[in-house]
Amino acid sequence: MHPLTRRCCSHFGSGSLPIFRALTRHRVSRGSLNNLLYAPLPSWFARRNHDAPSESQHADAVVIGAGPAGIAVVGNLLESAPRAKVVWIDRSFEGGSIGQYYREIPSYSPAGDFLAYARALRTFRDICDAAPKPNAITALQGFDPELTCPLTHAADMLKLVSDGLAQHGRVNTVLGIVTQVVRSSKTKQWKVTLLPPSIGHTQPPQTYTTPMVVYCTGTRPHTNKLPSPGIPRLSLDTGLAPSRLAKLLPADGKKRTVAVIGDGHSAVLALRNLVRLAAAAAGSHPPLLRIRWFTRRRALRYVEDGREWGQLVNEYDGLTGEAARFARSQLEGEKLGPPHLPPPLREGEGNGEEGKGKKRSDAARYITRFVLPEVDVGRLKGAAAERVREAAEREAMKGDLEGVDFVLQAVGFVRARLPETRPGLTASDGPIGKPKRLVFNGLMGSFFPDSTSMDRVMGLFGAGSAFPEQVLTSEGWRAPAVGVWRFMQFAQRIVPRWVEGTRTGGFKRRVDRDRRVEERKKYHQWF
Repeated sequence: MHPLTRRCCSHFGSGSLPIFRALTRHRVSRGSLNNLLYAPLPSWFARRNHDAPSESQHADAVVIGAGPAGIAVVGNLLESAPRAKVVWIDRSFEGGSIGQYYREIPSYSPAGDFLAYARALRTFRDICDAAPKPNAITALQGFDPELTCPLTHAADMLKLVSDGLAQHGRVNTVLGIVTQVVRSSKTKQWKVTLLPPSIGHTQPPQTYTTPMVVYCTGTRPHTNKLPSPGIPRLSLDTGLAPSRLAKLLPADGKKRTVAVIGDGHSAVLALRNLVRLAAAAAGSHPPLLRIRWFTRRRALRYVEDGREWGQLVNEYDGLTGEAARFARSQLEGEKLGPPHLPPPLREGEGNGEEGKGKKRSDAARYITRFVLPEVDVGRLKGAAAERVREAAEREAMKGDLEGVDFVLQAVGFVRARLPETRPGLTASDGPIGKPKRLVFNGLMGSFFPDSTSMDRVMGLFGAGSAFPEQVLTSEGWRAPAVGVWRFMQFAQRIVPRWVEGTRTGGFKRRVDRDRRVEERKKYHQWF
């Protein structure tokens, strides 16, 4: 097994191919650029890149994560700090969760957002212009920019840009898993420790020192406790991938019941996939695949055009695109029949008087809807209120989950596991207390020791779905700005300030101290 490996073609030293220098100086033809960017590397170069040194190396910035946020941050670092050398760490460099798990689902954002992302930075434009056609960009250009598209095209675009950044002369891409991030009070530098992504490795950890670390570590589907722990779980990632779902629930003549918990975008897409799978085995009577859908809402939320305000309503949490079309035509209103009662197997059958004269959707043949009761949480807010609500809902679902073969929970996302983070060491590099449970501020993308401190943890920042920007919605609430194009917009605004603040050792305070403390008490997130 090789030592901890950097990706091939990730860093070009003296005597290497002058790929990025050719890009930036624009002294070669388009055809020559294509040959430089996409020609296979010689075997001697690949072997050299696998010989990773064991001593600690220095970088001007370390970015952890290679999803859409990580790609955006690396690109903006290159433009905000023209001489900076960036170490970019990920376990696969496949475009994050979008490229690895969610290629088969329709996008939430319109195709135009993905094109805007790919053209937002000069570095990105150079990469896309140099790519042989047809490519991921030309594929996206074939869609209406105002409409959604299959997410696989966005994943291909991210992979194209990611591979181009890997060939940049100031980017060192490293395959690995970060285990520890600590800051020395003496040197004011972060020490990033990582291990190879492979299982059963025997190589020693690799380390980098840097004044600046950015977490773009992404999220994973959230799961709650079930009233019956013995019920097998069906992961949300599988429920969103029709090909994987068909393998888990094959058409083998067996009767199965799947429970789906949730009423957001992911839940509706999972219901759509299950209904299509059940319909593929049409002809059985009763259907072989039945679905029990548990929702908090009788009426679903949709992204709507609020013309009176000139802004979108429910922009950050409403259904849109393919999910909205399926919900309106198959799930809304009386299309599934009354809640808690099994719908008729065919229109006008079963349920006696309840089924007469009411138009039912095709999905009503397979789905039984259960509306969960509202829970009084008193004065509790945030996570405490959600825990009380979840406990009451578990009790309410207990009887209705009997006889279920699988449970799929589509109840949101939580941050992926983070490395051990210590914002301070003693002068002798000894740890100060336990690993800190820092506070993330979504207005600046920075971290604080607690909700009342005015002193940021210098040189530590976050972006992406794990650490999103907090924006004001049209309804007047703070909401996380999650989306490929939103990540780029945030990075373009904030990365230059991160670079300047890390260089000077502080950030300019634009408002008074007391107001900032009160704002952070409202909008902070623990991690």
